[in-house]
Amino acid sequence: MVQQRTRTRVSYQTVGCRLNQYETERMAAALSPYGFDRVSKNEPADLYIINTCTVTHRADSDCRYLIRRAVRANPDARIVVAGCFVDNDPEKVAGMEPVDVIIPNNQKDAISEILSEKFPDLFNAPPDKNCSDKVVEFHRHNRAWIKVSDGCNQTCSFCILPRVRGRLANRPSQEIIDEINGLVAHDYEEVVLTGINIGYYRDRAAARSLDDLADLCDLIMRETDLGRIRISSIEPQTVTDKLLATLADSGGRICRHWHIPMQSGSSRVLRQMRRPYDRDTYMRQVEKARAAVPNTIIGADIIVGFPGETEDDFNYSVELAQSGLIDYLHVFSYSDRPQTDAADRTEKINPELIKARNVTLKKISDSLKLQANQRQVGETLEVISEHRSSTDGHLWGVSDNYIRALMPESFESSKQIVRFSVQSADIKGVYGEIVPRSGTPHLNSIALL
Repeated sequence: MVQQRTRTRVSYQTVGCRLNQYETERMAAALSPYGFDRVSKNEPADLYIINTCTVTHRADSDCRYLIRRAVRANPDARIVVAGCFVDNDPEKVAGMEPVDVIIPNNQKDAISEILSEKFPDLFNAPPDKNCSDKVVEFHRHNRAWIKVSDGCNQTCSFCILPRVRGRLANRPSQEIIDEINGLVAHDYEEVVLTGINIGYYRDRAAARSLDDLADLCDLIMRETDLGRIRISSIEPQTVTDKLLATLADSGGRICRHWHIPMQSGSSRVLRQMRRPYDRDTYMRQVEKARAAVPNTIIGADIIVGFPGETEDDFNYSVELAQSGLIDYLHVFSYSDRPQTDAADRTEKINPELIKARNVTLKKISDSLKLQANQRQVGETLEVISEHRSSTDGHLWGVSDNYIRALMPESFESSKQIVRFSVQSADIKGVYGEIVPRSGTPHLNSIALL
């Protein structure tokens, strides 16, 4: 009897941003023709591919934890570490005892060639020519991410990303269109455009020159049947009137959701951060974004404890957060990043004070999020089911304006956009029932909480 060859179990694990999540799926697609079996992060694997982040000290710690956990799960496993943590300090990562291979960001697309050379025993059969190596699925996700650019030309004093990701490099628009059409063919109805600084997108080499992100969005709407485009985090100075007009004229195909990093409400601190705007400019841009389409939701990043941040500076951030312009915050505690100007500043903030300021802003964010949810009562939202809660098993969806909606118990998770009539809300999200396109309530309703 011929013994059947054991298939290699591979676990892909990602730390960090949506760009990293996209690049993990791209690596998985490149390896899929070789017959690996993808397992979840909690299952033991023969090969671990850990795609890392280094934007904060906490991200570094999370990466080290995943490496140690992989070793505990299977001491004989091969461990591959890729991404920004590698680019930040390749010698340190390569010197970690369990790490077999490191892959910097600019070599991720060559992962199949790299691993077939390093681990030939895992590639002892030719690739399946019927298996696509294109990104057409996002593992256990009903929404997809698309990389439109990489790198950043800004020189913010606290940020390590330009050093580990390089200068801005925009992806050819035809590649983006082809990838989106492949995802649409696999039933995806929402794609998130992602990158480090996507607001500076352009493709002057295209058959029809694209001058900016608005032109890219227009091209996607013309050349694909994608249901909706979501624009990921975008710098305030790049939220142009043209982009806002494209959103307003999109007929709902561009999501009413902006994540516009603030970083500080103090113009003095923004100058020290070398951010290319001041407080007043930020407020004007966000005001225009809110006014472009009704019921738009705005999120913001904010850093607490930047070196030299005074009580007055922090209070300016609190005031801006509570100005009525912002609906939720992502709050980050400042941490030194190697070879950045901010790391060399001497007026560091006491860690306990940073922690207290972080708690204050997170409480404000919770209040803002509750108010945003409550404003949806009586509205009908376009929702895609997204994930099941690990604590109670409830299925949640996300609306075009980034509101969490609890799906009916009988509803099967899918990539389809459904209409959701909101009848109540709390801090967790909104509750109601799915209604068909005719507007008649669907039988799949839920008890209101």
